[in-house]
Amino acid sequence: MRRYFLLSSLTLVVLLSGCASPDDIRPQNTLFGNNVLTHSKSLTTDALSSANWPQQAWWLDFGDQDLNALIAESLKNSPDMQLASARLNQANAQVATADSQFDPTLSADANMSRARFSRMEDPLGEGNRYSTSRSLGLTFNYNFDLWGGKRAAWEASVNNQKAAEIDQQAARIALSTGITQTYIQLANAYALEDLAQKDFDRNQHIVEITDRLFKNGLTSEDRLYAAQSGAASAKQALKQRSLVVAQLKNALAALVGTGPDRALSIARPDVSVQADFHLPADLPASLISHRPDITAARWRVEATSKQIDAAKTRFYPDFNLTAMAGFKSVLGDAVFADVSRSWNVTPAISLPIFTSDLKANLLSKTADYDAAVAQYNQTLITALNEVSDNVLALKSFEQQLIDAKESMELAEKSYQITEKRYQAGMGSQLEVLMAEQQLLQAESAFTALKNQQQESQIQLIKSLGGGFLASQPPAAVKDAQNS
Repeated sequence: MRRYFLLSSLTLVVLLSGCASPDDIRPQNTLFGNNVLTHSKSLTTDALSSANWPQQAWWLDFGDQDLNALIAESLKNSPDMQLASARLNQANAQVATADSQFDPTLSADANMSRARFSRMEDPLGEGNRYSTSRSLGLTFNYNFDLWGGKRAAWEASVNNQKAAEIDQQAARIALSTGITQTYIQLANAYALEDLAQKDFDRNQHIVEITDRLFKNGLTSEDRLYAAQSGAASAKQALKQRSLVVAQLKNALAALVGTGPDRALSIARPDVSVQADFHLPADLPASLISHRPDITAARWRVEATSKQIDAAKTRFYPDFNLTAMAGFKSVLGDAVFADVSRSWNVTPAISLPIFTSDLKANLLSKTADYDAAVAQYNQTLITALNEVSDNVLALKSFEQQLIDAKESMELAEKSYQITEKRYQAGMGSQLEVLMAEQQLLQAESAFTALKNQQQESQIQLIKSLGGGFLASQPPAAVKDAQNS
């Protein structure tokens, strides 16, 4: 009889092991390869790195202590960092949960109850008597991982944990670059405010000259009104510039994770972004691969792949073992006597018969994988385009600033000559106003271009995953400059 039972069980397991997952459920998307990464071959490696990103505080090279303090404060207090840390803790908890599936379970239970038996309930058939029931036992359960489903689920949770860890680094880079970029915008807003103040002073000077000429009978009253109108417009523009400065301070306070009162203590920036920002002749693709969003997306692809493996194992038979040992006593019997001992061992084999729900689950996990691959491909393309755009912008701004500086210097000379002629009574007020307007436009254009150049430098640092700041030009560029 025992041999028949074993043979039947073995035959059943062998037959049911053929209930494999359907072969027609397969992922459709594939990771981009050399066709996209023509100039970034280091990204085609199958090896995954942990969240060991450049940890150097690259913003220290700007030499602004207030900026350093703002970033340090934000990394400590920002809700974005708190949210990233909370998500990492959630991922750690999921790993611990998946890891616990490998452990057997052992539970202890004890129970005691007292009851009055009727004749029907009394084993002795007497009734009208009281009894105390006592039980004490241990239950052991272990579920074997025959097909590796538990391990696949655990590996998926570990991959998601790595992705969450990298997301935390991404939040750090996004926060530090966001504050630095806003800080640079504040510095340039102050510069534009200085230009507005300078323009207002020039208009006031024109008013004084026109008033003096009017009193001497050398110009008409309408020209005095025109000069005063220009001064009023310049004053209004100055107030607009002051408003922008205040708003950027509030933006910095929000990024730091504090209230608007923090803006009151933010001093005028003294940040100095290098004007000659040089890139290596061959942009290192390995820096692009350090982008947190790319690596996190790759870890999530690996995680969904393991989830598919775990889903497939659910189509196979499962085996678990349950054992119980303890003591049970009724009607006052000795609790720990031999007659009160109880034990059982229960091996169990479970197998899916109707697999519609399992197929639906496998379809869902396969779709998650396709979505993760698509997200990785899109992130990779976006990263490459961002780096390319920033490099092109930096090269263009470098050339535009040369022309803008020349235009500003020529406009300054023209204005000075026109003002002196007007002051001597040899020129018209219209000529002065036109020269002054041209100078203002040239100064504003130069400052705006400088601001855009600095912001592109910060964006390039961000697009390369943080921690990249080439302080020295390549040897080839040096040789070209010296020749």
